[in-house]
Amino acid sequence: MKRATLGSVLVAMLLLLIARAPGVAAHTELLLSDPADAARLDAVPTEVLMTFSEDLLPDTVKVSIADGNGMVIRVLDLIVDGAYVTVSWPAGLTGPDYTVNYRVVSQDGHPVSGSVSFTAGQAPPSAAPAPAVSASPAPLLVEPASTGSSLPVGAIAAISGGLAVGIAIGFLFMLRRRGSGTP
Repeated sequence: MKRATLGSVLVAMLLLLIARAPGVAAHTELLLSDPADAARLDAVPTEVLMTFSEDLLPDTVKVSIADGNGMVIRVLDLIVDGAYVTVSWPAGLTGPDYTVNYRVVSQDGHPVSGSVSFTAGQAPPSAAPAPAVSASPAPLLVEPASTGSSLPVGAIAAISGGLAVGIAIGFLFMLRRRGSGTP
């Protein structure tokens, strides 16, 4: 009976370690931006607002803005307040296509990079007519930035938990079999 008790304690400790494992929590991601990704604006914005899923480490937030002509400006005038980043629009960009690139580090220490692209002002004339633009505002939800993992964190946690439970059950059966004297 002592072996079974020891096995139960070991299984309980293993499950507790897995349940509290760091890194099982999801990394931060960009939830919203204004302007939204792929938006068409009449004029350049005075600022860009970004909302992330977790609070950020303020000193690690890096933002640059690139225009369609290859000019890139690193933005130094930004405000970080928890999960919110406000970027003041810099002078010197000549559009009409813009990409706001960001690199942030969340409170858990994981860096995340991504970008939001939009068009502002009149696009240069082209031979093909431009498609009609809807009068409804563009949605603020953007696609989350890639964190470099091909599997969602929840799937990794479920697989790890399932493996741990399977190993624990096998260990208990092995202990029970040895205790009963069966080879």
